[in-house]
Amino acid sequence: MNELLTLSALDLHKKVQNKEVSPSEVLEAHITRIEQVNPSLNAMVEDDFVRARKLAHEQTEILAKNNSDLPPLFGVPFTVKEMFSYQGMKRTGGSIHHKNDVMDWDATVVARMKKAGAIPMGTTNVPELGFWFECFNPVYGRTSNPYDLGRTCGGSSGGEGALIGAGASPLGLGSDIGGSIRMPASFCGVFGHKPSRYLLPLTGHFPFEQNDFRTLLLDQKYPYTSMGPMTRKAADLAPMMKILMGSDDIDQHTLKNPAMEELSQEWKGRKVLICPNPVFHRARGTDDELVQVVKNCGKLFEELGAHVEELDPRFFVRSAELWFAAVKNSKNRNLYETLMGPTQHLSIGKEILQLTFGKGNYTLPNLLVSLAEIFDTRKKDFTEEMQALAKMKSDLDEKLGADGILILPPHPRVAPKHRAPLWSPFDFIYTAIFTTLGHPATSVPTGLNEDGIPLGVQVVGPYMKDHLTLACAEFLETTFGGWQPPKNL
Repeated sequence: MNELLTLSALDLHKKVQNKEVSPSEVLEAHITRIEQVNPSLNAMVEDDFVRARKLAHEQTEILAKNNSDLPPLFGVPFTVKEMFSYQGMKRTGGSIHHKNDVMDWDATVVARMKKAGAIPMGTTNVPELGFWFECFNPVYGRTSNPYDLGRTCGGSSGGEGALIGAGASPLGLGSDIGGSIRMPASFCGVFGHKPSRYLLPLTGHFPFEQNDFRTLLLDQKYPYTSMGPMTRKAADLAPMMKILMGSDDIDQHTLKNPAMEELSQEWKGRKVLICPNPVFHRARGTDDELVQVVKNCGKLFEELGAHVEELDPRFFVRSAELWFAAVKNSKNRNLYETLMGPTQHLSIGKEILQLTFGKGNYTLPNLLVSLAEIFDTRKKDFTEEMQALAKMKSDLDEKLGADGILILPPHPRVAPKHRAPLWSPFDFIYTAIFTTLGHPATSVPTGLNEDGIPLGVQVVGPYMKDHLTLACAEFLETTFGGWQPPKNL
């Protein structure tokens, strides 16, 4: 593998700045890798190579004249989840009803990456409407895991996870409401960070239009979706966060001037909670190999002088119930209406029947959830659940204190085989609960198992203390080795 495909974005930028390599050379190395692996992965769904090459050439000319005062990601390529507005590119959300939508503006986070000098290479695959933790849809098809093509890459930022895991992109933009950054990162052996709620503006995320963020989202029923970085190296997470966070004066909920504290590796006396085998109602228990990884992390921090405690495994037992209540109580649209639009009709039974014959315009998970919504006659008042969620948040804040962290599995098992998640649909709750709680959470790779499949942990911190989970990610990277390139791709 080309050495440029193994470096952090920070190191790539330094090499460019020092004129050891040109922006065009960095870009071409990654394009070559994309062209090599994408026929197997189906991770990039629309490339922007023509414009990327033009921009890299322009940057190379700029560099020939001056290599000082360059923006922080000058010369570094990146990729974009297909659910972000990206000028000149499609934003379909994997839905047949949006398959021809071409955006004429950039999502705020995309614009900020461009302003920082990063070079966008194209968009990556998602599940239909971003709903599900397998990455397949009727527009672009299925994305596979770079460590085993018979396994899922996760979702909904699955194309990002697969491409970064394959060494084909150093950085990516993802989004997360149920673990959509952290599950693909874990399944594909890379780093993914779900920021504290309200740190990054949602402006430009599917299915919303630009004006929606000026009017639709002014009330308190704000979506739980979080934007966030995905990287092959832990050192790139904090710099990306500094570039992306803060208000854009469009999304009125985003914090105006948030600051990122410096990352510290002083762990002596810090509280470190571990929960090796958490109990989530309706979800599977954690496989032994992931339980052991969490325990190993606890031992590492004990050796550094941290106060390591084991959290009651039933602390999060109601998470699935509370997550669903919170999402239903938010401004997120009814899935059936999002599938079809409020004026159209869909025969779900007919569509499910067509799927059995290898046809159909929708994916089975979305059809089943839409069917459940139609026949859902349960209460619409979620006061008790929202109070219980608030108490869970308060209790977790108390246990973490000002500078504690929690380490637990990101999923009950390593990347599942394709279609296997249909038989354990609530396993996503391992990550989802922290989106509704609002805490920062980072997915950290911890090596490969005996089958060569990535292992990992999830690190959670106090609200607005993202620097703690990012510092932990950097420490664990030095211990476990971080991202390891797939051997057979």
